[in-house]
Amino acid sequence: MQTARNLFTGNHKYMVGLILLCFISAICVAYSTGGVDDFDRSKREILLRKIGHELLLKSGDRISRVLPVKKIDENEYQISFEHELSFLPDDLVNTTRHLLAHDPLAKDYVVNVFKRGSGAVVYGYAISKNKGEDIISCKGRMQPKAAYVINIKFKPLGSHPANKEYWLGSLSF
Repeated sequence: MQTARNLFTGNHKYMVGLILLCFISAICVAYSTGGVDDFDRSKREILLRKIGHELLLKSGDRISRVLPVKKIDENEYQISFEHELSFLPDDLVNTTRHLLAHDPLAKDYVVNVFKRGSGAVVYGYAISKNKGEDIISCKGRMQPKAAYVINIKFKPLGSHPANKEYWLGSLSF
């Protein structure tokens, strides 16, 4: 009976403090894992605009604009153009490889080219950090002049925002 009354006195105060500290630490870890900061995302969007710019230059267009890059999903972006263009797939592959090499978070990605307003993929390829797993087809075949949009989907990093729910849900244990 005596020990039940003395639960929060003496050494037990330290135990409650330690449990509280662990709880707060777990919450901090849950909200800090896997976060790509806004600076990295902004830099990625600039690199994507540069891909569009380089593609326009290679197609001979020095006047029209690359429209604002749209973020479609957590790891997917869309590049669109003001006017129609034609492109050589080799140019698109080489440009994305060269420019996305400057993005430390872009090791694996898939590029799909659509005609604006169409759901059909006109051209696509996949790049992997392991060069042997790259999937590139139809090189050397000029794509006809059309209104294209380019979707680039990056492989998610190790931690996903949904993991926060697992961390927070596990706190009850």
